[in-house]
Amino acid sequence: MTALLCLLAVVLCDSSEKDELRKVEDDDDGSPVKRHEGDDASRNTRHVFPLSRVDGPTFARGLAYQNPTPSFSGITSFNQHFNRPVVFPPHSPSAHLTSYSPFSATPTILPTSPLQHANSGVSNFLGSNGGYSSRGQATIRQLHPVTTLHNVAPVVGHNRLDFPEAEKTEHHQGVGSSCRGHTTCSPLVSCAACFSELDPYDKCELEDGHFGVCCPPSPSPNAPNRRVFAVPNIFVKTPDISLYQLNEAAKAGLWEVAERDKLEQVLRTQDIVVSNPKSPEYRHLQFFKTSPRAMKFGRAAITVERSTVFLMKKFYLTSLQAGYGLRRFSVRDTILSDTCPEEPYCGEKEEYYRTIDGSCNNIRNPRWGQAKTALNRILPAHYEDGVFEPRGGISGRQLPSARVVSISNVADVDMPDPELTLSVMQMGQFIDHDLTSVPIFRFGNESGIQCCNDGAFVDPSMTHPACFPVEIPTDDPFFSRFGRRCMNFVRSMPTQNENCTFGSAQQMNQITHFLDGSNVYASSVEDERSIRAGRGGLLNVQGPALLPADPSASENSCDALNRGFDCFLAGDNRVNEQPDLAVIHTIFMREHNRLALQLAKINPQWDDETLYQEARRINVAQMQHIIYNEWLPIILGKDCMVNNLMLPRPDGFSRDYDPNVNAAIRNEFAAAAFRFGHTLVQGMFQLFGKNHQPTEKVQLHEHFNSPHLLYTPGKLDEFLRGLAKQPIQKFDNFVTEDLTNRLFQGMNNPFGMDLVALNIQRGRDHGIPPYNALREACGLPRARSFEDLLDVMPGPVVQRLSGVYDSVDDIDLFIAGIAERPVPGAVLGPTFKCIVADQFMRLRRGDRFFYEHGGLPNSFTEAQLREIKQTSWARIMCDNGDHIKAVQPLAMRLPGKLNMKVPCDSASIPKLDLTPWISVPY
Repeated sequence: MTALLCLLAVVLCDSSEKDELRKVEDDDDGSPVKRHEGDDASRNTRHVFPLSRVDGPTFARGLAYQNPTPSFSGITSFNQHFNRPVVFPPHSPSAHLTSYSPFSATPTILPTSPLQHANSGVSNFLGSNGGYSSRGQATIRQLHPVTTLHNVAPVVGHNRLDFPEAEKTEHHQGVGSSCRGHTTCSPLVSCAACFSELDPYDKCELEDGHFGVCCPPSPSPNAPNRRVFAVPNIFVKTPDISLYQLNEAAKAGLWEVAERDKLEQVLRTQDIVVSNPKSPEYRHLQFFKTSPRAMKFGRAAITVERSTVFLMKKFYLTSLQAGYGLRRFSVRDTILSDTCPEEPYCGEKEEYYRTIDGSCNNIRNPRWGQAKTALNRILPAHYEDGVFEPRGGISGRQLPSARVVSISNVADVDMPDPELTLSVMQMGQFIDHDLTSVPIFRFGNESGIQCCNDGAFVDPSMTHPACFPVEIPTDDPFFSRFGRRCMNFVRSMPTQNENCTFGSAQQMNQITHFLDGSNVYASSVEDERSIRAGRGGLLNVQGPALLPADPSASENSCDALNRGFDCFLAGDNRVNEQPDLAVIHTIFMREHNRLALQLAKINPQWDDETLYQEARRINVAQMQHIIYNEWLPIILGKDCMVNNLMLPRPDGFSRDYDPNVNAAIRNEFAAAAFRFGHTLVQGMFQLFGKNHQPTEKVQLHEHFNSPHLLYTPGKLDEFLRGLAKQPIQKFDNFVTEDLTNRLFQGMNNPFGMDLVALNIQRGRDHGIPPYNALREACGLPRARSFEDLLDVMPGPVVQRLSGVYDSVDDIDLFIAGIAERPVPGAVLGPTFKCIVADQFMRLRRGDRFFYEHGGLPNSFTEAQLREIKQTSWARIMCDNGDHIKAVQPLAMRLPGKLNMKVPCDSASIPKLDLTPWISVPY
């Protein structure tokens, strides 16, 4: 009955009230201000050249960026919040779990088994990406005085911190409110997942007089699911191969790699390398940094791959026998044994703090999730030869050009989302850069491999084996104007598989596989050292509070230098790709330093290492909570989150950790499904000033690799307001031209690259199975014809797909995934939703350090966990902008009647209280 009343109330919210809400907005201090006519940030402003096979006019995706300017008065302004005396309250005991939920190896998240399909049909086509002035509002909640201290002395050190017990307190309960039934008056962020079900008229009053909402009890799953896709394991009979024959194959592999070295030397001598710093190809390479250690692992993996191909030819093996049958033969037994990575050492410190490279997260399998290990798979790889050749068509013919698929199915049409802000897109990219970074092949001197010469194909005799260029048609609606027939594309680098065996290639993830803030803190000891200040637990800053300058950047790799400004250095080298990405990096760097300074105030006995590790723990926990509480329910929908047990608990610990679950990133997720965010991108970013009026528009393609605007005082805040005010584009098969024609275009260049084509090509490169295989694995009926796709795709889209693909079994996963209609209540369609849900289930259940897990040496106390669950994206923005004074509580949703902008010091945007982290010295 309550749900019915909520639904009726939502329906009764008529359009006239919504129109009035659009006319009146709040100033930065929360006071109303009239918005000028014509300032609608979602309105289309320009006409774009219509792309082939798209009927009718097409329009550019979105408006321009705007550039707010931060003011800098010194990092010491942090200390303004720490001058009040610290009160030592009693602390609550942490709950201890004595059992873990059993993990079933049953293979699928949805009804059917991926393994079953791998053995029956899918295998038939085995064959293939500021500084600070005042920080605004107080960042510590007023501490409640206590009369006594418990006589508890904690152990303080690098390996373990024990905190005294504290009494339980209730946060932000409504006063003078009248919530009906089992609902409770809470800040909106406490029931973010239920946003669409809340009654906009059923508000209540929080402790400071600001509004809360009558939040329903935590929803229960209709059919709880704890299963994730099983690792594909195909058992095929292979002939017995002796150690002598394995070593013979290993020698053949070493010889082929040596021959490749000779070819590379010739190519470098003849300057057949990517050398023009103004070209999109050169700029694209800067986005794919490959570390020397990754190149070493990649060289070992390609040696094993060539050895596998030798065995396949010598013993006349099928693609299945070569790809999976040969996995029973270990490389450790051969002359290549020294290429197998060593097991990491896991000591006492690793029980309590994350390692920087992700090792030792799983005590039984310490390499699970470690940087530079292989991506895992949902379904078996679909390589053309079963080992490493990119995926081909089911009939044996070549697949259509990835550029042809792109221009035939993707246009630039402005379709702003009526509910969601640009924060959704930007948080998605930030998360992606925390989870995946697949390196590509390079020359030994780290220069780029050239597959196209001034838009034409390189002579085959001078083509590097890692080349897999995209063919551009002669009648291309954009690139034909510039005589381009070839788009540079270099294949991803493999690494040894988990057990270091022969068999099909697996691509490398260069960073940690966990949601662990590696984009802030790095994935190697060397990179971490370069971003740490070495004092007070702080991260390095430039000036008052911008990210530090990258000393390795040159004018060739950093357009900002051509404008007189440095590029930034962060835990992930892609930080400078576009301004909003640099903004969110800056915000979470500042949050770390804010936490470290507060912890130093309340625990003056802590040294640099302890302050750093504790601030890192809290910062990462906040990221995880924001993702699972605010971002994922938008992407996957509340029902998916509830039924797959992914929503944060309203209180207390979870019992979800399962050491049998490998959190490693799935290839289908990295190379296709999690690239869905490219459809959400605005071609122009709108910036907003202190009065929330538009100030500037920033064209995306003019700012790749150039974050120079953030050096202008006030601009960082203007970008932040844009993230909370400008809508994203809808999830669909429309993508801004800034990505499809002008990716990494750069200064004084008339064209760039096509990200959609690159995504399609990357999927083929990685041996990603076709859409139909993943669709079936995710519980949809297998499509026997193009018409069968109409159950999840619009008719015109299906018609265009049938015009470029020979068979429904040829369709690439990415292009079909973005064409599916969204599931009700979610952003994604059913297939991408299934793949993304499986991955985030793994990232929760397979991460020993996930913030909600209890009963472990690294677990937070109950009081600490309760505080972490107060956090929100709005709170992070408020605490770390320069002069952000007001924002809506759910900053990933556009402001509205239920989600009105409030001052940053309002109880509607709860604050993290660090009192539970006080450690009483002996």
